[in-house]
Amino acid sequence: PVYSLEAAAGKFGTGKDVSADGWIQVDIGRRLTKDMFVAKVVGHSIEPRIPNGSLCVFSVYRGGSRQGLIVLAQQTGIADPDSGGSYTVKRYRSEKKMDGDLWQHTKIVLEPLNPAYKNIELSAQSEEELAVIAELIEVLPG
Repeated sequence: PVYSLEAAAGKFGTGKDVSADGWIQVDIGRRLTKDMFVAKVVGHSIEPRIPNGSLCVFSVYRGGSRQGLIVLAQQTGIADPDSGGSYTVKRYRSEKKMDGDLWQHTKIVLEPLNPAYKNIELSAQSEEELAVIAELIEVLPG
């Protein structure tokens, strides 16, 4: 299915019933799963990895390390410089420290790849407001 980023984040982030904008046949050289979807990424902040207007295959994030992944994320306290909304596609980086037996985030950074854009930096207190919805699997050609 093909979704807008906002619809994809709503459907996969909160379980809202969102209908697909359409369907597209893709061949990414690996087996497709029910957790995968296609969304159009608009903007220049993640160029050159994702050119403006590209269709991308994402997979719903199910846990594990996010370090260095290109992710579709929602954070209520941010406004993406390309869309103005609370949904963004950026590279995920975090800094952690050991707190007893557990790792705790000290800072989360959503990084653009285009140097003309600034990082979105979140404090550890903002972590609860951040939802990593999906990870980028493939940028479709054309």
